[in-house]
Amino acid sequence: MAMRCDVLVVGGGPVGCIAAASLSQSLDVKVLEEHPRVGEPVQCAGLVTPRVVELASANDTIINHIDGACLHFPGGRTLSLQGEEVKAVVVDRGEFDRRCSERAIKAGAEVLTSRRCLSVKRSADGITASLSDGTVDCRAILAADGYRSTVAQQLGLGKAMEVVRGIEVDLQIKADDQHRVHVFLGRSIAPGFFAWAIPCGDLTRVGLCVSPENGTPQRFLNELLHRNGWSDAERVRNYSGIIPLGSLKRTYTDNALITGDAAGMAKPLSGGGLFTGMTAGGMAADVLRGAFQSNDLSARRLSDYELRWKRVFGDEIRRSYRVRRVFARMTDRDLDKVGGKLDRENVTSILATGDIDFPTALAPQVLKASPSLLAFSPLLLLRLLRR
Repeated sequence: MAMRCDVLVVGGGPVGCIAAASLSQSLDVKVLEEHPRVGEPVQCAGLVTPRVVELASANDTIINHIDGACLHFPGGRTLSLQGEEVKAVVVDRGEFDRRCSERAIKAGAEVLTSRRCLSVKRSADGITASLSDGTVDCRAILAADGYRSTVAQQLGLGKAMEVVRGIEVDLQIKADDQHRVHVFLGRSIAPGFFAWAIPCGDLTRVGLCVSPENGTPQRFLNELLHRNGWSDAERVRNYSGIIPLGSLKRTYTDNALITGDAAGMAKPLSGGGLFTGMTAGGMAADVLRGAFQSNDLSARRLSDYELRWKRVFGDEIRRSYRVRRVFARMTDRDLDKVGGKLDRENVTSILATGDIDFPTALAPQVLKASPSLLAFSPLLLLRLLRR
């Protein structure tokens, strides 16, 4: 079966669907979703900032509000951070995805489920995408198809610098403090990343990510559950996923834009990608609509997309990725030393004001309050200090 459209959005997650909703205001748009039902399987912890929910107009998917955090260091030190306002919300991720899909459909986009883009090639009028049951000819394509993006790789734009592998489980445990997340650090806990426990009403969502060279995350999850006395708790649901870290060198080419995880836009320090992806997806839609109006879908015209998203969060991703590289090399002893330097009232009060969408924004204040942190990576941290 051969189909046609103005813009083909590959990927029916929030990033692709919110972009499709915007594009459909003036263009014929189709969305490819590889799974039978949008939002399944869930591959995300569901912890986002309120601004992400606003982008999707999906307040009804919120199941909890978070205003504090406990950081657990390898040697047993715990840092307690308490914000003065809601810092994050926990959403029902499956329902959140479906709200985004509904917005795209209401705007006029056609969402095609159980359709995976197998390959793409250039045509006289734009791009042809091959599916298992046919083809789609489009004048432009927006790739929101995740970390192993077929579109990005086949159009010569490559892939993210690295990935981490994640796993999590919903346990039948009700947390005593429903408004505080727990973060666990240590090479024996989650080498190359961190572990978490998120209160979700009657459930607690426990998970972690690890760098691939450290083995499978399942072993580390089992050890985390055992260490915290959660091994015997009923497991309600299991999730897994892969997070790309480090953005593509270029996110545009003739007739095509790359966004979200496909472009490596996940935040390197937290792994979250909805804010960056949905924001960039909206920018991609704006640029594509303008390009259609001027009948110019060249790489030169579409390059404005990259300028826009880099202006908003490009520096944050770059700085965060550098910090993560330093963090990933730290031993447990190093982490404990960092914990000691942060465990001061003048520092924790600064950390408690942070924005998880822009975590390095606090770096100058933190380094001025605790300059001995410079010992861990002087050149990098001095750059953060001068940002």
